[in-house]
Amino acid sequence: MKIFLPILMYHGIKTDHQSVHEGREIGAELYDVLLEQFESQMNWLNSNNYRTIDIDEMDNCSQQRQVVLTFDDGEMNNFIHALPVLKRLKFKAYFFVIVDRIGKPGYMGWDELSQIQEASMIIGSHSLTHPILTELMDHQVEKELYNSLKLLVNHLGDGINTLSIPRGFCNDKVIQIAYEAGYRNVFISERPGHLESNCWERIPVKASWNIQRFEKAINGIKPVSEQILDQVKKIIKKPLNGEAYNWLRNTVITISRQ
Repeated sequence: MKIFLPILMYHGIKTDHQSVHEGREIGAELYDVLLEQFESQMNWLNSNNYRTIDIDEMDNCSQQRQVVLTFDDGEMNNFIHALPVLKRLKFKAYFFVIVDRIGKPGYMGWDELSQIQEASMIIGSHSLTHPILTELMDHQVEKELYNSLKLLVNHLGDGINTLSIPRGFCNDKVIQIAYEAGYRNVFISERPGHLESNCWERIPVKASWNIQRFEKAINGIKPVSEQILDQVKKIIKKPLNGEAYNWLRNTVITISRQ
């Protein structure tokens, strides 16, 4: 029997008094987990005897509890807040960085990325500029994926071979180009129904979660209300381009705050 492997997707790890930098994508705050929440979640994993692994260590026959931790975008708050917690618990994680933003305000620089590597974390690409890849021509997708990988390898050394698809838009062509560019493992957010390629689906951890909702995610349980919302989102998202989807997402967020 195949064992369920929870692969968690984090973004910003922040504090109440910490402001966020400009230029983030619409809706990014939905995935900003407070440091106290993050510590509580990691402590829960530790107290429940979970082992954090990289994807190549996965063992379907193991009786030991396994989980994969991933962080998208490469924001500086990952280095300041998340890394010390991971090091304290001797956890490992993937950090997928937007290569064009390395060293820019709010994002980790090469020095921070080197320190993350030295702490036995895994660096991967989150593309060059964080576009919606399905809207690009094939040669543009190749540039985004190949050039970001090349820059990471040039600065941080060989062994970087993982990709996180930006913004949740992907198809079989994009993933095929990723493998041809030299990636061994490709991570996505929630898997589109039409996708046939091998890749790793993740569970997006949201700012609104309490520890009970986190525990459900680890056990592969999603509340019915969220399942319905996800299906609606997939139906709406499929025919939209990036600009239209951003407008819709911004509208929904604005309404929810009123």
